[in-house]
Parts: sequence; C-alpha cells; structure tokens
Amino acid sequence: MNIITIENLIVSLKKDVLLNIDHLNIEHGMCTGFVGRNGSGKSMLFKAICGFVKYSGSIRVNGKWIGRDCDFIQDAGVIIEQPNFIGYLTPFENLQVLAEINKKITHEQICKTMTMVGLDPKCKKKTSKLSLGMKQRLRIAQALMEEPSILILDEPFNGLDESGVSEIRDVILNIRRDKTILLTSHMKEDIDMLCDIVYYMENGKITDKIAM
Repeated sequence: MNIITIENLIVSLKKDVLLNIDHLNIEHGMCTGFVGRNGSGKSMLFKAICGFVKYSGSIRVNGKWIGRDCDFIQDAGVIIEQPNFIGYLTPFENLQVLAEINKKITHEQICKTMTMVGLDPKCKKKTSKLSLGMKQRLRIAQALMEEPSILILDEPFNGLDESGVSEIRDVILNIRRDKTILLTSHMKEDIDMLCDIVYYMENGKITDKIAM
C-alpha cells in the first residue's frame, strides 16, 4: 500500500527549480533511501513532503493532500534540520515540553525512548552542554518518542561516533517493518544495511532506482 504519493512535484526559488519529480510512490513497511551529493534535492524533497515549503503538483500522505487537506504531515517523526531545543533545560525536560504539544505519551514513554537511543533520562546536564553526538541522540528520541507510523530521517547518523552509529542502526532495524521510513545518509553502509529501495537524486530529479 502506498503511504506517500507524489505527482508532478516542482519546488522553485525565483527562477531556480530545486525539485522536479514527475512521480514517486513510497510504500508502507519499507525503508526508502535517497542518495545524492549535497544540493541534489534530498533535504528539499523531505521538506516538501512534510509541508515545510511551497510547491506545485501534489503530495499525498495517507490520502491527505499536504498543503490542502492539512498544512503539515501528520503522525510522523522528522529529522531534517536542527530542532530548537531549549539550552537551559535537561534532555528529558526538552522532550517533555515537546510531548505536551500532542499529549499522546507519558513520562514513562519518554524515558523508554531516551534509554532506547542511549540517553539517560535522569541526566541533569543542560542540553546546551551536551556533546554533538548526545544532541543527535536527542533529535532521534524526539522523532521516535510518539511512535509515529512515518519516519523522515535526513542524515540521522551525523555527529555519532562508531558505537553510536551501530546503536542507532539497530534501533532502526528493530522498528523498520512497522514504519514507513525515508532516509538519507552519506555512508553507503547505512543505506545498504537499512534500505529496501534506493533512489538516486541529482539536480532535484530522481535519476535512478535500485531495489536492495
């Protein structure tokens, strides 16, 4: 079953066409990878799917037209750009603030997610004092904690050391069959290990598709 359907997608900035995708289907239960050099359009595609940029054409997620039926993607955990965590709060307190928006999860579920990604829920250190790797783990916890059906993960391994990459790969592998996952990574090993289908992008277009 197709969860995300894209038709005649164009994203432009003044006279520059940043994305030009005729057709794309993303299936439920699949981890779909997007590969390309910086500026190839991967992040812009993710932003369009989430409703973060204006576009022409149609993007439908679970049957809802993004920008018409709803402003933003729903039931999704997203990592695209650095979130504005509150520096003087602890990691748990930051997630608690975010959880209050939808009021879907308990403190216990926040703690469970933090532990799953290698964070200590009892950590008293201010978020501003965390290492780059710990901040990345916090971003991943933020995306996962409400158990969304869709995950949109743009370079989720950035800033992680070797052990951190291995741990987060295992997390994704453990949940992937229950989710629809869109993933980018500059590391071929990440793509090979995690993805069912890989799309190659260049100059805002999809140039190739490979089933893994």
